[in-house]
Parts: sequence; structure tokens; C-alpha cells
Amino acid sequence: RGFFYSHVGWLMTKKSDEVIKQGKLCDVADLYSNPVLRFQKKYAVPFIGTLCFVLPTLIPMYFWGETLNNAWHFNMFRYVINLSATFCVNSVVHKWGYKPYDKNICPTQNVLLNLAVLGEAFHNYHHVFPWDYRAAELGNQKMNPTTLFIDFFAWIGWAYDLKTASK
Repeated sequence: RGFFYSHVGWLMTKKSDEVIKQGKLCDVADLYSNPVLRFQKKYAVPFIGTLCFVLPTLIPMYFWGETLNNAWHFNMFRYVINLSATFCVNSVVHKWGYKPYDKNICPTQNVLLNLAVLGEAFHNYHHVFPWDYRAAELGNQKMNPTTLFIDFFAWIGWAYDLKTASK
């Protein structure tokens, strides 16, 4: 369907009947029974609204004397840049980069984009080893902050049964 579709076009289309059908086959009962995830689902809108829009606008106003107009627009700029970096995983990382694990699939490793997307641009590895929670061959090394985040929660006991690919 092309680069635009993989970047943002998929957000503008209705899910196909097959996608809906396959989604219903996924057993996520364990997620629905998790009290932390139930809390998150119940309060997602006010929680995300506060952490993503309200606080990042108010903090520069309070600490650095920014105007509401400046603080809001810089916050929206930050939000759009963040979304674009995230969407690049579906478009840029599936088109440009190198393929050390499987040269026959589209996903690549894109080191330049990796830090912007917090370790999620090692996509060739992720598609070859989808069960590896690290989503990268570097594990919890310098270029994968997401793995460090998960490792922290494993350390305190909130994340467990983490699977990795064998060396």
C-alpha cells in the first residue's frame, strides 16, 4: 500500500473484517484480569491528558515563566515530533536500514532512528525473534531504553517470565 499508508494512512482507514475477526481470536483474559491494567483502562483519558498535555504545558509556565501560548504550542510540537518518530517504526524502519537476521523481509535495523524511538528500531531482529521482550539484539545495552524500563520492573517483580532469543 506504500510508504504513506504505513506511516499514517492506516490510521485513516476502517479495520477490515479479517483484522476484527483475528483480533477476537486473541486470548487476553490475563490482561483484563490484571488490576494495574484495569486501572489504566478505566482512567486512561484523564491520565494521558494530564501527563501528555496538561503538565507539559503548565511546567514551563510555572518554572520558566513561559506564556500559555508558547508553552502550549511547544508542547504540541513535542507531541507531533513524538508521534512522527513512533510512526517511523512502521514506515522508515520497514524501508531503510540493514537486515542482519533475515534479508527476505521488509523490516530493517535503523540505528539512526533507534534513539528517537527508545530502542524500537531494531525491527529486523524483532520480526525474526518476536518472543524476545528486548526487541533488539543489544538487550539492555546503551541503545535500548525500553528494555532498561522493562528490566527495572522485572527487578521489582512487576514484570516476569521475560523471554529472550538464545545466543
